[in-house]
Amino acid sequence: MNASIPVRAPIYYGRKSASRGNTYTMTFRRNDPSGMAALVPCQREIETIDDLKDEVEALWKAEAPNSQSGAIGSGWGCVGALLGSDEAREALAQAWNTHFRTRRTEGLSIVNADGNLDIKWPEVASKGAADIDVLLATSTKPATVPPGANSVADAWLGQNDGFERYFLENVRHGIRTSDDVEIWRRLEERTPDWLKSDDYAQAIEILRTEAADHQ
Repeated sequence: MNASIPVRAPIYYGRKSASRGNTYTMTFRRNDPSGMAALVPCQREIETIDDLKDEVEALWKAEAPNSQSGAIGSGWGCVGALLGSDEAREALAQAWNTHFRTRRTEGLSIVNADGNLDIKWPEVASKGAADIDVLLATSTKPATVPPGANSVADAWLGQNDGFERYFLENVRHGIRTSDDVEIWRRLEERTPDWLKSDDYAQAIEILRTEAADHQ
């Protein structure tokens, strides 16, 4: 994590999660790099298809700890890959597409039927395209109708089980969407008790400063 870098990414709060009290979690949409995400290096180099399989399976296991060994997705999400260099495509593309099709009968959201991510190559803020060979990401199934900022905020306001932490920790770690300020204004207007938590002080300071700058 110490080697992570911020990149522009097409992310937004668009998946309603039953396991999180029907609040919204992050998902992707095509061709709208208005959010900021964290690009984290794998723990080891990906040079062979077996290396790629291992990393994909580990990523999905982190996303779904109770999944079966070797799984790369489920009905609500799956891992996709984007190969960014000629060397990576030559070494891995065909084998990865074949492997994905043996594990999945179809793609999901921005992951196509061959297991490829259908998004633009991420850009490092003010530095151009990220210089990496392989990008892995988990795509989740978005709501049929994208929720507005108030609907996203209201979902967190309507629960009291700590699921707001998802949003505030994202803010604290620089994982952002273009709706964050509007979401924050709705939350602050309703003043839920959990906004008083010291755990959220850093994120709240960031959001209040941004909201003041956007008046």
